[in-house]
Amino acid sequence: MTDSDSTGEEVSEGAPTRMSFPARVYLTGAALTGAAHTVVYILLVRYLDAIGLSSSEIGWIQSADAWGKVAVALPAAAILARRPARGVFVLSAAVGGLAYAVLPWVGRDLRLLYAINLVAGFALTLQYVAIAPFLFRHSTSRDRARLFGLAEALPTLAAVAAAVVAGRLVTHWEGPLGSEAAATGRVILGGGLLSMCAAVVFARIPMERPAVAKSRGLWPVFLENRGVLARFAMPQFLIACGSGLCIPFLPLYFKDRFEMGAGDWGNLFASGQVLFAAGFMLTPLVIRRLGYVRGIVSIELASIPFFLLLAFTWSLPWAIVAFLVRGALMNSAYPILKNLMMQATPPGAREMQTGMNAALWGVGWVVGPLTAGHILEATGGDYTVLMVATVVLYVAAAVLSSLLLTPVERRLAQAKLQESASEA
Repeated sequence: MTDSDSTGEEVSEGAPTRMSFPARVYLTGAALTGAAHTVVYILLVRYLDAIGLSSSEIGWIQSADAWGKVAVALPAAAILARRPARGVFVLSAAVGGLAYAVLPWVGRDLRLLYAINLVAGFALTLQYVAIAPFLFRHSTSRDRARLFGLAEALPTLAAVAAAVVAGRLVTHWEGPLGSEAAATGRVILGGGLLSMCAAVVFARIPMERPAVAKSRGLWPVFLENRGVLARFAMPQFLIACGSGLCIPFLPLYFKDRFEMGAGDWGNLFASGQVLFAAGFMLTPLVIRRLGYVRGIVSIELASIPFFLLLAFTWSLPWAIVAFLVRGALMNSAYPILKNLMMQATPPGAREMQTGMNAALWGVGWVVGPLTAGHILEATGGDYTVLMVATVVLYVAAAVLSSLLLTPVERRLAQAKLQESASEA
């Protein structure tokens, strides 16, 4: 059995599993973008709060990033299947970095803040849609699980350093600059510059041929593969709605409920990223022991008790434990899902698969922050309501994943057995 790489050469499944040069370059650039995105992720909500915006205004601005995903995801799927990945990664990192660098300079102008976050959403979605098909093309079945795990773990480890440094820089500059808002804005600017550095690294990826012929349209690809597209999209949409309802407001949860400062939040986030990375690197082991679907569902359900603890506790130590374990479990399922998704989706439709996933994720993160902002204002900042609603959606997603994806995994296993028998 062979996989064709992007240059048209046949890569033997029995060959040594040394990682390809394009994959190594991508991982380096992804570490930089992971650090850059983390800086903005952990500080943006606190920055908007520090400049005096209300919860509903913060939710509205947060939703812009998700609207960017919704608007560009499916068109990006059609375009990226016909374009070399190098230009996509370079454009994404450069435009996203520029958006982050400009954001602190616009003050409290809600429309400009919204527009900048929208552009950042556009840029990040381009990279998101391209990642999994690119990694699939540049790996064999023997090293694919390891590569998908590394693709999540390395940016996550870079995020650890970014979170610690970002939190400490805010604390360090708050005095000299006169306010938390000014210090946070300067650190967000630094995150934008770091993303631009990633664009330089991505430019070293060799050119490759497009995944599909240019004559293939978006609609025929969708119709031909609508069954497998829908099976992955439906559970992910529920998870997106749940996470969009709660995750963007976790920085404010720790600030409002426990009076946690920016430096301590950065350290906590960094600690979580260490556990995330460890979970990502366990991907091959989980797949061997439980398989794809059982692994995904078991991990998702195991995270639920810790989310409930996070919702109801008023003890900071217990909240920290719940935050760390819940995040590590929930995020470690993602590389397993992406691996299965790319195996089950035919070449030429993989960009469509990741595009649909990004679009539905964007819808969840449009509805979620907007709804959450209004709920927090109506309940006087009761984060428990948000988290309980998220738990309900996560449980429904786990059940749906088991029902819809188990037949997909079973068909893949049968196809491999038939292929092995024919080769024998």
